[in-house]
Amino acid sequence: MKNYCRSTAMLLIVLIELIASISGVVRANAAQSTDGGIQWLSYAEGRQRGEAENKKVFLVFNADWCRYCQQMEKETFQNPTVVAYVNRNFVPISVNSDREQDIAAKYSVRGLPSTWFISENGDRIGNRPGYISADEMLKILKYIGSDSYLSMSFKAFVEKEK
Repeated sequence: MKNYCRSTAMLLIVLIELIASISGVVRANAAQSTDGGIQWLSYAEGRQRGEAENKKVFLVFNADWCRYCQQMEKETFQNPTVVAYVNRNFVPISVNSDREQDIAAKYSVRGLPSTWFISENGDRIGNRPGYISADEMLKILKYIGSDSYLSMSFKAFVEKEK
């Protein structure tokens, strides 16, 4: 009877470990999916992850009272193609400029929303103030994500993509 109980206990431990490992894989895959939307990070965590993973950072400044920020959240940042592209190719950071005024000041944010791109080594690539539609955002994301900004203008990139 002792051996049976011991075997049952061992089997139970193995099953628990298996379930835990499967759960971790499911959570990791969920971070890459579009179901949860863009996987926004805090500024500190996002900058660290960008450096650690050698990925560009997609940085968006917003505020609760900002009508165009809310519109971008509902339309642009819920678009499945935008969500998938951002989650796959960038480290996304969302900063509320009212709550984190020091970070907004560091980037000289004067209007909202304000979208920034930061290179893998932490250099500022560029920014775009104001509302950006999903279609326009996808063009910008691909322009930056493909490193085309290093060799051509945005206008030339858009013409080439047609």
